[in-house]
Amino acid sequence: MKFSWGHGVIVFLVLFFTWMVSFVMFSLKQNNDLVTKDYYKKGAEFSNHMEIQKRSYSLKDSVSIKNQEGHVLFAFAEVCPELKGEKQIYFYRASDKKDDLKLNVPAGDAQFLVDKSQLKHGRYNVTVSWEYNQEPYEVTKDFFVR
Repeated sequence: MKFSWGHGVIVFLVLFFTWMVSFVMFSLKQNNDLVTKDYYKKGAEFSNHMEIQKRSYSLKDSVSIKNQEGHVLFAFAEVCPELKGEKQIYFYRASDKKDDLKLNVPAGDAQFLVDKSQLKHGRYNVTVSWEYNQEPYEVTKDFFVR
């Protein structure tokens, strides 16, 4: 039997559909936790979140995050009275919600260490939030854990 162009088209179509089916199966197995469960509630509170961000904008450089050997160091500016209270640190990993981490920092601590064994290597959105004079503040930074 001779291999003609018709046979080539059929072989191409079979290989193409096999690739498409395997790609769809691969895509269905991937984790897609990019949206929170309370998506509509967060959307309704977006204007409130924007007010907090606007209020906190001047304090964004008062919080620094650095990679160290085995730890992530958070340094809070001691000159800011707003940063004297209890703070909450939230490591948000967009690719997998199982890798998110929420920690509380005691009041008065100017530095805080987070053990890297609690975090996976990769990109996180780190949010530091606190209250001062009954008003919430929040600083969000991108951070890469090495």
